[in-house]
Amino acid sequence: MQKGLKKIGVTLVAVGVCLALLLTAAIPVCEAKPAEENEVKIGLIGAFTGALASIAVPVHEGTIDYIRYLNEQGGINGIKVKLEWADYGSAAPRTIPIHKRMAAAGIVLEIYIEEGAARATLPRMIRDEIPGLYIAGSVSPLLETEPLWVIGSGTEAENIFSCAVECLMKPNWTEERPLRIGYFHADQPLLNEAWNNIGPYLKEIGVEPVGDEKTHIVGVIDTSTEWLRLAGKKPDWVIVSQYGGTLVVVAKDAARLEIQRKGINLMADPISLEEKAIKIVGKAAEGWYRMCYEPTPVTYPPAAYPMMGTVLEVAKRYRGFEPEDVGIAYIRGWISGAVAVEGVRLAIEEVGLENLTGRAVRDALLRIKDFDTGLSPIPIIVTKDKPYFNDFAYFVLIEGGKFVRITDFMEMSRIFYHVVIAGESHTKRF
Repeated sequence: MQKGLKKIGVTLVAVGVCLALLLTAAIPVCEAKPAEENEVKIGLIGAFTGALASIAVPVHEGTIDYIRYLNEQGGINGIKVKLEWADYGSAAPRTIPIHKRMAAAGIVLEIYIEEGAARATLPRMIRDEIPGLYIAGSVSPLLETEPLWVIGSGTEAENIFSCAVECLMKPNWTEERPLRIGYFHADQPLLNEAWNNIGPYLKEIGVEPVGDEKTHIVGVIDTSTEWLRLAGKKPDWVIVSQYGGTLVVVAKDAARLEIQRKGINLMADPISLEEKAIKIVGKAAEGWYRMCYEPTPVTYPPAAYPMMGTVLEVAKRYRGFEPEDVGIAYIRGWISGAVAVEGVRLAIEEVGLENLTGRAVRDALLRIKDFDTGLSPIPIIVTKDKPYFNDFAYFVLIEGGKFVRITDFMEMSRIFYHVVIAGESHTKRF
C-alpha cells in the first residue's frame, strides 16, 4: 500500500512539474527590438518561477532595483541602461530560446543565476560574443573558456570550503583526533569536482574528509537516506550546498532526523539558506552556520557601509520593504547589477557607445579595478586570473530565525584556481 502511495505521489509531482513548465512557457520574454539611441541593453535570465525561485527572486529584485535607481541618477553618464529580463522557470533548456531573443534585442551582457542555465547557453554566448555574469556562486571550471566569456561572483568552491575549515571549524576544534568533515550538495559539476579536489588538501592540514552525499538540484521530496548515510560516517561538520525547494527538504529532514543532536554542526555555503529560506523552514534552521559574502542591515549597521542607507531607501520606495526585508540575496543582486554596469561603463569609456559590443564589454569586465560598490570591505578587482568579484566573507550563526554575525569580514586565501589547458579546464593549486 505504501509503495502504491509513493508511486502516486511521484506521479503527482511529475504532473505538477509539467504543468509548471507549461505555465512558465507562457510568460513573455523581451521582444527583439534594437537598442534606442543613447541606450544600452543588458539581459537577465532569471528563475522567477520554479524550484529555484525562492532564492532567485530576491536576487533579481536587487538587480532590477539597482538598474532603476541608476537610471534615476542619470544612467551611465546620461546613457540609459535597459534591463531585458525573462523567466526560464528554473529549467535550463529554456535559456536557449530566451538567449536568442535577447541577442536579437541587442544586449551586450547576460546575467545568470544558476550554473546549468549558463552552461546550456555558453556555446551561443561565445558564438554571439555576449559575455555572461554568473552571480550565484563560485567560478565554475565548466564555464571557463579561452578566451574567457563568463565571470563569477565568488572564488573557486574549493577555496570556500578551505576558508570555512581554516577560519571557523578547525580553530574551534579541541579534541586530539582529526576534525571530520562531510559534504551534502546538489549534483552539479562544479560541486562534484570541488569535493574531489579538496580531499587531499584537507588531509594535508590534518582534517579528515568522511565523504559526500548528493541529490538532484530540483524535484527532491525526501533526503532521509542521504542524511542517515552521511551521519553514519560520524562527521563533526557537514557543509551544505543545496538550493531552492530542495534546500527546504534538506533542512527539514535534518531537523526531523535530529542530525544536530548527533553532535553534527551544519554549515550552509554562501548561496544556501538565506533569510527567506529561513522563514520557510522555520525552527529547522536554528543552530545552522552560514558563510556570507554580502553585508545586511542585520549583520552590519547601515553606518558601516555608505551605500546601505541608499539600498534601504530604494527598497522601501520601490517595494515597500522594511530593513528586515532587505536580505543577503537582495544585496547580492544589487552588487551584481553594479558590477555588470561597471563593465559596460568601462567598455563605453574605451570604445564609445556607437562602437559598443559584447566583446568590448567582456574585455572591460576583466579589467575592473578599485570599483567601490559601497557595500564591500575593499574595492572590487576582476582580472583574467581572478575572474570573480567577491574576495571576502564572514560567518553567521542562525538564532531566533536571524543571522547573528560571529566573525568580521576576512579575506579568503586563494589556494585553488582554475585554468584552461588545451581547451580543457583543470583545477590547480598554488
